[in-house]
Amino acid sequence: MEFRDIVSVSQGPLSIMNPLSPEKAVYIGEIAGMSEGMSVIDFGCGNGTLLGMWGETFGISGTGIDIREDACRNACNAIEELGLSDKISIFFADASDYEKEEGELYDFAVALGASQIWGGIEETLTVLSGFIKDTGSIIIGDRYWKKDTVAPEFCRQWQEIMTEYEILQIIRGKGFDLKSVVRADDNDWDVYESGIWRNCIDWLMGCKDKSSPDYEEILSYFRRVQEEYLAYGREYIGWAMYLIKPLNK
Repeated sequence: MEFRDIVSVSQGPLSIMNPLSPEKAVYIGEIAGMSEGMSVIDFGCGNGTLLGMWGETFGISGTGIDIREDACRNACNAIEELGLSDKISIFFADASDYEKEEGELYDFAVALGASQIWGGIEETLTVLSGFIKDTGSIIIGDRYWKKDTVAPEFCRQWQEIMTEYEILQIIRGKGFDLKSVVRADDNDWDVYESGIWRNCIDWLMGCKDKSSPDYEEILSYFRRVQEEYLAYGREYIGWAMYLIKPLNK
């Protein structure tokens, strides 16, 4: 089973595939200045929930890209149900290979929980900056260490996670400025992680062949992420959205 298949099992049924409440999703759009006639490109759009929410609330148009076919299908259905198909398009593609058309620029370039697509936050900022207008903004969502001192056995598993000070230095080093931050709280994390556990358990209970490699893989994944979260994750890992403005634009 490929990792994206595990993601489809564990997170696919979640409306928002990050530790993010609908209220905070709307709030980031509000403080970013989203409004009628503006455009958004969302890399790793998942089930299209955020694009749909911003389309309904602020009247934006947009483009969503995701590498999972089932997520794109869900996103297209969700956008259609909202009556936004004429304003929001979903593409089944690897975002790292996405080539924009000439003049394809947006008011907002978004990547929530998706910096791994390009290899990290610095690379993500480089790519997203090429998709925004002169007056545009970037919104990224990513994990960070809540504390400077982390249990070594846990820290070694998540070498890509940084402190927020390190994230800030990367943002500034790329010629951008951090305009706002919107954080997930403990409840946001609990809702997100518990959703993953429920999805895994539902899949395991519905699996007819309990001796199959897929069953063992999902069971192993479920138990590992649950243990990691309760042992270390809830205490040490935060998640936040960062509203970023290029200084020279």
